[in-house]
Amino acid sequence: MSIKRKLSMTIGFAQGIIGGLSVVFAYVLYYNFFGTQTILNVPQHDVLLYMLVLIVFGMLSIISGLFLVNERQ
Repeated sequence: MSIKRKLSMTIGFAQGIIGGLSVVFAYVLYYNFFGTQTILNVPQHDVLLYMLVLIVFGMLSIISGLFLVNERQ
């Protein structure tokens, strides 16, 4: 396996993990586990906007990571 392929797979997995954590954090923020909204001082009316942004970022990161992992050399 070439260095380019290994680097591409490593970055792809990292992007997928970051995307997954972003989506998980969006749900933690929405359901206010561990008092997250209070700790971050997020107003209740902005929670849906933050959740939307985090989910979109997460999905795009996951998709991009999958493309990098499945890249053909």
